[in-house]
Amino acid sequence: MKRNESVSVTIPASESHIPIAVFAARRCAENTGFLPDDVGRICLAVEEGVHHALEFGYGGPQETVQTDISRTTLSLKLTIRFHGLPLEVGKMPRYDPALASEHGDTTGMSLLLIEKMMDKSAFSSLPGGRRSVSMEKHLPARLADDPAPEIEGHVPRRSDAWTLRMAAPDDAEGISRLAFQSHGGVLFSEHIYYPDRVREMLLAGEITSVVIEADDTKEIAAHGAMVKHAADAVVEELTFGFVAPDFRSKGCASSLVRALEENAVSRGVYAIEAFAVTNHVHSQRAVLGHGYRECGLLVDTSPASRIWGTSDSTEPERIGNVIFTKYLGEFRDRPLYLPEHHRTMIERIYEHRGITVQSGMLMDQMETGPESTIWTFSDLNEGWSLVGIDEYGLDGFVQVEKRLQRALAQGIVSVQLALPLENPGTMSMTSSFEEMGFFFAGVGPDYNGNEMLMLQYVNAANVDYWRIKVHSEFAEEIKEYVRTHDPRV
Repeated sequence: MKRNESVSVTIPASESHIPIAVFAARRCAENTGFLPDDVGRICLAVEEGVHHALEFGYGGPQETVQTDISRTTLSLKLTIRFHGLPLEVGKMPRYDPALASEHGDTTGMSLLLIEKMMDKSAFSSLPGGRRSVSMEKHLPARLADDPAPEIEGHVPRRSDAWTLRMAAPDDAEGISRLAFQSHGGVLFSEHIYYPDRVREMLLAGEITSVVIEADDTKEIAAHGAMVKHAADAVVEELTFGFVAPDFRSKGCASSLVRALEENAVSRGVYAIEAFAVTNHVHSQRAVLGHGYRECGLLVDTSPASRIWGTSDSTEPERIGNVIFTKYLGEFRDRPLYLPEHHRTMIERIYEHRGITVQSGMLMDQMETGPESTIWTFSDLNEGWSLVGIDEYGLDGFVQVEKRLQRALAQGIVSVQLALPLENPGTMSMTSSFEEMGFFFAGVGPDYNGNEMLMLQYVNAANVDYWRIKVHSEFAEEIKEYVRTHDPRV
């Protein structure tokens, strides 16, 4: 199955037709290059996903279940769509091996198998009573070769001269190797450590990379990238920055950022976001030096760095991220509906970037449909989930609560909630979400350039704010504001 190809199979809502969807998944997985074990896992997940659709669907001779299969740059994606009951998966009983053994009770087995067989899974509500189960399996890829160990009598580099240029697909091996050399502990998305995946991202235009090449050895000595998280995104993330030890403190990092920003402007990118870890302040200093400004703080949102191949069962302390943004052109000036109790802080964040926002006034009557337009994206490996609201409906509070409970049942530590500041409903709904345990995280644009209020829920008993290291006075102000609104403190 080639990149950008897709297959769609629609079957009647009956168990006798499930093998048709499974057969399509098998052929697509085999054509994509998955090994037999992973092909079996994908087929099992699809079978359980369709069973789930039948269990929660309305059923009847007129109902159908649609399975869409597509190959993305990094994975095989499968989405099962059906017309049915709201997915209260967060409140469903989890699979209990003891009950299965003693009484044959396999309740919750389908959800467990989907989670275990696939790398990512999500359950969403769509307009018109439609529901979906989405799953992804990462493409098979080899890890970058371990860098060669230092040997006695190593010849020093002959020259410090270097050349900056746009990365090409053939640079994938060197980029992944440099990531390994610079970070033996895994700090970035794991895709950057796999040359095959880096090559695919470059070919698809999902990542725009700039490299610095050593003039004497022609090796990749530094790398930086802008990542597009959606095909039509106008806001991209600055990430994957690393410099070989021999080339540090030579202006390489600054040159990479300038080149990436110039390229972004030429492509019409509206704004850039960056995330800097809070276990040290070096990365925060770096982005501040290029005109990025703090707009939020995510607490315990990322796992601590880990080492490839370790089996230590001790869970390391998680780390947070300071959120930075930089607008590359004129700010899209339109009314923002600020929750009154956060108004002063939100205005402070925008003023820190030289922006005075228009404040919208809450209308007495707002027309609200029965269903919200809401989406969820989760990364179970890193332990975070993002829930976003595009349009408020009468079921908005209930739908967010379901997704929160689902995330907690999965053991997710950090759940983030994105609320549209250009929607008047955010003025009144924010307090309701905070009553669930969400608290302030920050503000900033989503991938479409719409301004959002970010709330966060941390699934941990407490957090040691003294461990959160921030560099600037304004970041300290944001940290203190987040701390005072954290219901666990």
